[in-house]
Amino acid sequence: MDLMDRMKSQMSAVERALAGLPGIEGYKEKELRREADRRVRETLAQLLEDQRARLTGIQLDLLGSGGLDWMDDLERAIGKLQLLIDRVRSATYGYAGFFDANKVREAELEALIQFDRGMIQRVDELREKIDAVEQAVMDQEHIETAVRDLVRLLSELNQQWRHRREVMQSVVIG
Repeated sequence: MDLMDRMKSQMSAVERALAGLPGIEGYKEKELRREADRRVRETLAQLLEDQRARLTGIQLDLLGSGGLDWMDDLERAIGKLQLLIDRVRSATYGYAGFFDANKVREAELEALIQFDRGMIQRVDELREKIDAVEQAVMDQEHIETAVRDLVRLLSELNQQWRHRREVMQSVVIG
C-alpha cells in the first residue's frame, strides 16, 4: 500500500462522504497528495539533517587530528548541505489550495512526489561520499579528493532541487 492509499484509508467517515460530493472529491484527493508531498519532503529533510550531523562530527575529528588544511573545504560541504536542507524544508507545497488562483493538477502532484522520492534515493550517494570522507580522515590520506567529491555531489543535489522549483512553476496553471 503506497502513501496515498494509506492516507485515504485514514480518512474519517465524514471526510469520505464529503470527498464524494461534486467539486470536493478532486479537492480532497489533491489535499491528500499535498500532504503526501509534505511528508516525503519532511523525510528527505530529516535524512539530510542526519548526514549533516555526521559531517559535523567528521569535521571535529579532522580538526582534532590537525587537518586544518581541509577545514574550509569541509565547511563549504556543510554549507551546501545546510542550503539543501533549508531548501527542502521551505519548498512550496505541491498544491496551493482549493480557492487559490494557482492550482496544480493531480498528475503534476504525483510527479512532484516522485521527484522528492528520487531525491531521497540520492541520500544513499550522499552517505557513501560522507563515508569516504570519514575513511579518508581516519586514514589521513586522500582527504582532499574525498571532500572535493562530496562538494561536487552536494552541488549536483542543490542543482537537482532547483530543478524542482522549475517543475513547480511549469505545472502551475492559472
